[in-house]
Amino acid sequence: MTRVVAVITAMLLATSSAVPSAWASEDEMVDVLIRKLVQKGVLTREDAREIREEVAEEAAKMAKAREGEAKDAAKKMAGGSWLDKVKWGGDLRLRHETQRREPAQDRNRERFRLRFGFKAKPVEPVEIGVRLATGASGDPVSTNQSFSNTFDKKAIFIDQAYAKYTTPLKGLSLTGGKMENPFQTTDIVWDSDVTPEGAVAQWQLPGEGTIRPFVTLGAFQISELNADAGDPGLFAGQVGADVALPFGEGWAWQPSVAFYDFTAIEAKRTNDVTNAPAGNSTDGASAAARFRYDYDVVSILNKVTLPKVFHQPLQFLSDYTHNTAANDDGGAWQAGVEYGQVTEKLGSWKALYYYKRLEPDATFGALTDSDFGTGGTNHQGHIMGVTMGLNKAANVGLRYLRTDEVSGSQNRADTLQADLQVKF
Repeated sequence: MTRVVAVITAMLLATSSAVPSAWASEDEMVDVLIRKLVQKGVLTREDAREIREEVAEEAAKMAKAREGEAKDAAKKMAGGSWLDKVKWGGDLRLRHETQRREPAQDRNRERFRLRFGFKAKPVEPVEIGVRLATGASGDPVSTNQSFSNTFDKKAIFIDQAYAKYTTPLKGLSLTGGKMENPFQTTDIVWDSDVTPEGAVAQWQLPGEGTIRPFVTLGAFQISELNADAGDPGLFAGQVGADVALPFGEGWAWQPSVAFYDFTAIEAKRTNDVTNAPAGNSTDGASAAARFRYDYDVVSILNKVTLPKVFHQPLQFLSDYTHNTAANDDGGAWQAGVEYGQVTEKLGSWKALYYYKRLEPDATFGALTDSDFGTGGTNHQGHIMGVTMGLNKAANVGLRYLRTDEVSGSQNRADTLQADLQVKF
């Protein structure tokens, strides 16, 4: 009997898609088939009754299974491939820059910066990030390109290429490749355009607690030399915390201490280590001069945020940095304030002021802010600026930097930058 039921059910399912419109339902098809079998003496009337019941039960089970398969297919179609979840983005900045330099000649130039890329999660614990950017080969601290050389084509470089793994231990992630700077920092040690190359482990206490400590550990390669004479590198660690202050919602303090151990720099020829301007102490003035010190840099950073002061957020920042491997001129500090917030609203604004003193050997000069002075170390002075929002994608800004050399010839630089930035 079960075999007969299975045959009838299979026949029913196989032909259900081609049921004549005159038949109101699949039940009518079952009745037609069973009546034919009864007429030919294959089945008794009692058999026919049992078959109808069993066929109905089997058909219900199959209908339920098909309904589940349809829901699974719809769910997969709604979720789509992981490629549908790739997040694309970038920005374009147009800049006019005027620099008055003493005793060097003044300089005026038009520049642009283009960055674009994506983040994707081929599987949930793994994130892949790729970003391309303008810039110049051998310059780690700038993605700007100047308008020059009779409208020549501008180069695009790999600015980021990394893989990030979020571990089962909550708050812990591992990243390898060429990545966004993983440390809380100011532009004393790191220019904002630097994308370090190496491996990083990051952990922060998950949740919304009053105190959320974090730890970052990293190992990076600065240069690879042909001869096995010790490749310059960087081992770094930082500990800190995000602290919710008890004065109301949004009041926050972020203290941190970082140690940057730049290895195999001392006595290396500068052109074996970096092509970027440094300002660090060497044993001569040529490109083949050798670094006088290593750089074992301690950086103590404090950020305090007040959410509303006359309806605008206010942030204070201080950074003290010292190179313990240098005998003299190994200190740096910066203090400043930022007031306001650029939002999607036309006319929203943010203003800032900082004072910075960066002695020649306070840190490894090839990675510091390229706009302060002439880049590198051995500068002190003022940074001030204002940014205004135009809409959710665009803003304009003005920034003025007034700097003098800390030691040596006491050269001076006054830099004015006017920017239009569009995000996409």
